[in-house]
Amino acid sequence: MIEQPAFGRRLRQLRVQRGLSQSELAGDEVSASYVSRVESGRRSPNELIAAFFARRLDVPLEALTSPDSQGDVGQRSRRLDIAGRLLEARALRKDGEFADAAELLRGIGAAATGQTDEDVLWEATWELADVLRELGDTAEEHTVLTGLAETALSQETPRLAARVGTALAENLRRQGRLGEAVRTAEHAVSVTVTLPLTAHERVRAMLTLINSYGDSGELANMASLAATLQEIAEDIPSRQLRGQVYWAVGSARFLCNRPQEAVQLHERAFDSLRPEANLAAWARLCRASAALRLEHDASDDATGAAAALLVRARQALELVGRADDLAELMLAEAQLELRRGRPKEVLRLTAAVRDGAGELPLAALGQCHLLSARAHALAGDTAAAGDSYRHAAEVLDRAGAYRKSSEAWRQLSELLAAGPE
Repeated sequence: MIEQPAFGRRLRQLRVQRGLSQSELAGDEVSASYVSRVESGRRSPNELIAAFFARRLDVPLEALTSPDSQGDVGQRSRRLDIAGRLLEARALRKDGEFADAAELLRGIGAAATGQTDEDVLWEATWELADVLRELGDTAEEHTVLTGLAETALSQETPRLAARVGTALAENLRRQGRLGEAVRTAEHAVSVTVTLPLTAHERVRAMLTLINSYGDSGELANMASLAATLQEIAEDIPSRQLRGQVYWAVGSARFLCNRPQEAVQLHERAFDSLRPEANLAAWARLCRASAALRLEHDASDDATGAAAALLVRARQALELVGRADDLAELMLAEAQLELRRGRPKEVLRLTAAVRDGAGELPLAALGQCHLLSARAHALAGDTAAAGDSYRHAAEVLDRAGAYRKSSEAWRQLSELLAAGPE
């Protein structure tokens, strides 16, 4: 007798053990989608189809249909225990106890056994990666995400594959490994082509890719993707995600030297990303928008708007920001002081960033050296400016931020050509 969902669980377990995909198991007799429905328990096969599956798996039919109530009860008990620990870890995370949550989540991996627990194990591992990001442990987060990408669930499900790929690309961006971030984000976008254009996973993957393009200086690719995102922005159901899209597209317009259009798009982002919904995201937008206005708009209005945005960003990030958030904020504040002609303040801020730069991405560290160089040049210290420009260019080269590194080399060349005053 065929009983679901037990039949589907056994079918999936045996298929995975033999290294078969759903298409390979289906052969010419049924479709891969039919296999998927049977494995999930949503469809019960008749005896002829069940016998076909048994032949494909080279097992007796009883291996799929025989009752195993004791095993099912034990499996259910184990899964309930794992689910309880997952809920406990989420509660710890909500209370800000990230280290304890991470330790509990690591233990779940040891408790999960066999393919029958793969779905709950996937969820716990995804949660662990999120917690490690909050802790700023980019190395272990990268290891966890790489392992998650290799699981059968990730490889068979486009939405899960896109989520993992997007998170992995963001991790690589934070490490300053920009070339790898671009390739990983491109792959994440490629696996979402079967999803609707406004599906959450597809939009998130495109957002990560456009930001990676901008970081690495691939401005033509960035502009093309920005146009696509702007076309679909108003059709995106999630208000928060829509705000992220306007933020990314506006930032792309800044990098393409279209500051007026960029400011308008960032204002639309502020309309969607409300501080009461996500204070950290709103504060990061304040900081990023201020930095871009200072870099790409020389008007007094831009200076005033940036100063006001940085005040708001600091008030929020001192409450909810991570260490890397505060470092990025100080770099933006250094840009403001440079605009105001205060080199001593710029050097104070960049020194503070370097002193705490243990987890600072290479691209941000290179920006720190670049701001120091400009401050030294403004103060008339040509030798110190030259050293800082060289450090900036070298670090930005290693990060793959080639547009910024070219800028540093150019400014160093101009400094040397001008000679000492």
